Amino acid sequence: MNDLVMKINDKKDWLGRQVWIVPACFGLSCLLTALSVVLLALRGFNGMENVWMCSIGADIFCMAICAMLCFSATLNSKARNADTHVFVTMLTTNAFALFLDEICWLVQGNPALRVVNLVANVLFYIMGSVLVYLFWEYIRRALKLNDRPMRIADLFVTVMLYPSLLLSLVNFVYPLYFEIDAGGVYRRAAQWDVSQVYLCIALTVVILAIAFAKASKKDRFVAISFVAIPLVNQAVTVNVFGLSTQYAATTVSIVLIYGVLFAEREKTLASTEMELGVATKIQADMLPGTFPFMPERTEFDLYASMTPAKEVGGDFYDFFPIDDDHLALVIADVSGKGIPAALFMMASKILIKNTVMTGKSPGEVLSAVNRQICENNREEMFVTVWLGILDLRDGTLVTANAGHEYPILKTPDGDFELLKAKHGFVVGGMPGMKYKETELHLAPGSKLFVYTDGVPEAENEQEEQYGYERFLNVLNKNRDARPEMLLKAVSADVGAFTQDQPQFDDLTMLCIHYRGKNN
Repeated sequence: MNDLVMKINDKKDWLGRQVWIVPACFGLSCLLTALSVVLLALRGFNGMENVWMCSIGADIFCMAICAMLCFSATLNSKARNADTHVFVTMLTTNAFALFLDEICWLVQGNPALRVVNLVANVLFYIMGSVLVYLFWEYIRRALKLNDRPMRIADLFVTVMLYPSLLLSLVNFVYPLYFEIDAGGVYRRAAQWDVSQVYLCIALTVVILAIAFAKASKKDRFVAISFVAIPLVNQAVTVNVFGLSTQYAATTVSIVLIYGVLFAEREKTLASTEMELGVATKIQADMLPGTFPFMPERTEFDLYASMTPAKEVGGDFYDFFPIDDDHLALVIADVSGKGIPAALFMMASKILIKNTVMTGKSPGEVLSAVNRQICENNREEMFVTVWLGILDLRDGTLVTANAGHEYPILKTPDGDFELLKAKHGFVVGGMPGMKYKETELHLAPGSKLFVYTDGVPEAENEQEEQYGYERFLNVLNKNRDARPEMLLKAVSADVGAFTQDQPQFDDLTMLCIHYRGKNN
């Protein structure tokens, strides 16, 4: 059961990753509104009863409201997520149901358009079931109903949607809910009550969910109102033929949702964005960003950059002098993303730097930092680290690698090539780890390039990875460039490869050009 619930929820989360949904819903709502006005003008008011005209007017007005709310949802693209997409999908479904209701009344009593009346009514009942499901889905998200009973209830509401849709399709061949007589007039069938079964099921689940929800009283009141308004309308108009304002009443409920739950969430997101902006600045200030670094030292030239996938990231780089003759170089990648990774990143960076300054070798530093992190790591986060200490007098570079990417080295007369050596385990993954050290000699003119996996694993629209072949090609095309220009060339090439794809992982790079003591 749990596996089935997880699979269904995974499919629902797909909704939040579709960037086209919000503008498409806005466009469709505008199109339906404009088309409704055109069809009404073509049909005219001849032969229409006053109550029909009242229903059509309410339909067009509410479609315009749906279009306005969809437009409002397009204004803040950064705040869009699965909740926003459920909301605009619900809006658009409601607008389409309103449009179908209008069509039904425009063709009512016209024998020549009997088939149109039949199709419109079948779709009308289908949209009713879909809208009920979306109502439930939004209430579940708004009230954060994620415990096990609510997940099972969600599964039940989802599964019961399918027979409800199939029963609506039956009306194409058998008058289960309604019939269209030879004169093109809609009439309810004897089994019309069956069409309300799914509504009753969803309503029962919603009432139970609201009763046991841990949400605030205000949110629960809004949810109750959201359900109550369409129900009151249904009770008042159920026996008045021609007055079909149930979807107009639903629009009122949606406006209520937008004004209280949705708008308040936008306010909270705006506040969060401001706080994330401050966090971004704090993280940027934690990384050395003054270039050229130590311009009075002619033995080397280096440059580094970090582009987070979110407002804050888990990658970091560092470089600092240990004494007059030794320079420490660090690049690391914390597991996860966002604020937790950023906090772990800051702690790891401070621990590594403080331990390096005690005079330990790279392997000893990683062992000590691993021990300190493992002592209190309840969240079981970890960090991959490449650490090197360069002797500026003769180019001796002692390194240790804790599960990080292979560095790339260019000799004075050669090309950039991967330096493959055995990795140690990640820092924070297991206590008691020892890290092997590797010693290199950088001849004057050598360049060392280190990076995080966000570079080779960047993906394009076809889900192809950037890869090491492209990576090495762009490095070798710019082999004579200074470190700053070399990083910018790689960054531009990755951007050209991924194009408009959202950045999935942080992009962090560091390059040092060793010139030698007597350059």
